[in-house]
Amino acid sequence: MSLGLEKLTPCFQGILPAMLFTSAQDGTPNAAFLSHVDYVDATHVALSFQFFNKSRRNIAENPQAQVLVLDPDTGEGWRLRLRYERSETTGPLFERMALRIEAIASYCGLKGIFKLIAADVYEVLSVEPTGQEGAGRTSTRGRSAADPIFTMKAMQDLSARIHGAESLDALMDSILEGLEASFGFQHSMILVPAEDERTLVTIATRGYGEPGVGAEVRFGEGIAGVVAEARKPIRISGLLRGMLYAWAMHHPSPNAPPPERRITLPGLPTPESQLGVPLLVRGELVGVLVLESEIGYRFHEEDKTSIELLGSYLAIAIQNMQLHERAAEAASEHAPIVAAEPNVPKPEPAAPRAAAQSPASSCRDVVYYASDECILVDTEYLIRGLPAKILWKLLSARETGGRSEFTNRELRLDKSLNLPEWKDNLESRLLLLRRRLEQKCPDIRILPRARGRFQLEVAGAISLSRRE
Repeated sequence: MSLGLEKLTPCFQGILPAMLFTSAQDGTPNAAFLSHVDYVDATHVALSFQFFNKSRRNIAENPQAQVLVLDPDTGEGWRLRLRYERSETTGPLFERMALRIEAIASYCGLKGIFKLIAADVYEVLSVEPTGQEGAGRTSTRGRSAADPIFTMKAMQDLSARIHGAESLDALMDSILEGLEASFGFQHSMILVPAEDERTLVTIATRGYGEPGVGAEVRFGEGIAGVVAEARKPIRISGLLRGMLYAWAMHHPSPNAPPPERRITLPGLPTPESQLGVPLLVRGELVGVLVLESEIGYRFHEEDKTSIELLGSYLAIAIQNMQLHERAAEAASEHAPIVAAEPNVPKPEPAAPRAAAQSPASSCRDVVYYASDECILVDTEYLIRGLPAKILWKLLSARETGGRSEFTNRELRLDKSLNLPEWKDNLESRLLLLRRRLEQKCPDIRILPRARGRFQLEVAGAISLSRRE
């Protein structure tokens, strides 16, 4: 072997397609494109067994093969001479490859259809250059290998931002701002578990035209849902090519029913790289961090350990802030209500939206649909679930009793909201509601007054109606 496989890491990211060459026992050749070649160790690679039936038949007759891989930095080609050893249908290697394929397949509605059958492990007998020159090629990588993203200085800068946050609201923004300022990740989002089982809800985003706060993702859907289900980080390079490959293998029915009323999840129209990181504290899923890039090799293999450590740190920071706010809320329960604390951000009204905001002199039509637990404002969808029930409670109390000030504690004690006794995540639900109002209905605001206390502010007239 003239070159170690570990030197060819960029070739195994799926950015540029590889080719598999096999031959039948009578010498008849066959060539097929590969969606991915996976590095196993210094002497082995794995190929995904999905649809290449002719290649599989050839390998059964003649276990010799060649794979041509291309370096996305230089365009140089490398020929790997292989010998088939075994197929794995369980274990870490299979799970890693299956998760990547499942994440891509879920974008195309192919979950459970476009899937990994086996990870075929091959011994690498030799690695030779093809002789192609790569001089003058444009690099597809986002940075030099000698210029790592996750430096100690970048980690320290992010940590300083996080330590300066004094509320869950400020913390979420500090995390995403810090990821851009310290690491250059311009497109990011944080999703947290919703009250519905096996559902995530988007609570903070950065870098997208539409914030998408309140967008929901089921476990197993997209990279965020797959990460939540597996509770393992997923790094995908060449995502767009993988999605197109999946579409070429299967076309969804044009007669599929229209999507349910929902908020659109933000995302790049043509992502080339995605990174999903589970935010775990002692096995508990606190949330999922998703990073996107239009660069095909934005997240490197050598960053894996740093990414996992970053996820653990962010999860602890979010959970600690939730516990801190709960403790401060209990301590201030009997204190007199004072003006908003200087460090608690007060949202500014968003710019009027042609479809979402009516003139100040008009009356807002707020409708609560009890069976769906959702609220529409002027026939436009606002929010569902627990945040919708909370908003309906607040608006109803204001209409019937003239109330404008409320506490977190009274929400927790309200049996009609059906909050779980433990880990109700009320703070994140209020944050979600506040941000959704800022985005879609800025003349209804929820303003922090003190720890565990807030004020409902309504500009103009509103009409409330409930429908079962």
